[in-house]
Amino acid sequence: MPTTSNNATVYAAPVMRKLAQIVGDLQPSLRKVADFILRHPLKAATLTIEELARETATSPAAVNRLAKVMDLGGFSGMKAELVATLQQMVSPVDKLRNELAQRPDGAFGLHEQLQSASGNLVTAGTNNHAENFEAFVNCLTRARKIYVLGFGISAYLAGLAASTLMPFCADATAISMEGGNENAAYRLAAITDQDVLLAIALPRYSLDTTQLARFASERGATVLAITDSPASPLTPIARHVLFAPADHPVLTSSNIAVLALIEGLVAGVMTRNKEAVKLATELTESVMSYLHMPDSHKPARK
Repeated sequence: MPTTSNNATVYAAPVMRKLAQIVGDLQPSLRKVADFILRHPLKAATLTIEELARETATSPAAVNRLAKVMDLGGFSGMKAELVATLQQMVSPVDKLRNELAQRPDGAFGLHEQLQSASGNLVTAGTNNHAENFEAFVNCLTRARKIYVLGFGISAYLAGLAASTLMPFCADATAISMEGGNENAAYRLAAITDQDVLLAIALPRYSLDTTQLARFASERGATVLAITDSPASPLTPIARHVLFAPADHPVLTSSNIAVLALIEGLVAGVMTRNKEAVKLATELTESVMSYLHMPDSHKPARK
């Protein structure tokens, strides 16, 4: 699996850490450039100053100013730092996007989808520390109650996370399924410092998710986030973050990496539950009893 150095993730590289630290304090034009680099570090390392300005709807002057704010002298210094950090890494999704652009018919098929999904999964593995994943799981297993939050498409992901965690945790509930943001806020009102809020957000981020995550943090709860990059507004609020790249060559975003992280968290929580195997067996047996037809109702063989 590709890494920067010493088994570090791409976001652990000095240039990326610096960006993540200052992004919230930058003026709007510089923030656009920083956000793009944080979300697409591999692509950013390959662009000229004019191309980066076009991608971020800013100007070469803004790109240059960001580099100076980072004490890298100018764009050439920033690009050299990015290239030095990322030269051994390849963005499969960007490669596929370029490949599709060169096709006369622009066709997208199953092979391309699997290639895109595989690229995001590899990048998710590169962008997340194993230690951070363990910390995530520990917080979930120790929580008195787990609240899972997500709006838009993320609402379905939040529901999946809550329902699959439920059998192996003290209590897990999705608070953003029915009734919209107002009811989600009501459900979150009782959160305490013994609880965990698991927030899921991908671009374009829901302002409600950010506000409710901040409320939970102010109440002393442990906020965990699954989001796409350090540019996400959830990153500075959460105690621990897992990054799920959402790039897709055709669709607005991809949920593949989020699903993989949710499955991993559920498996991690389950294996820490000493009664997990027994519980899983009981759950399977209880469900199967409703699915199997009695012999007397089975159609006779001809």
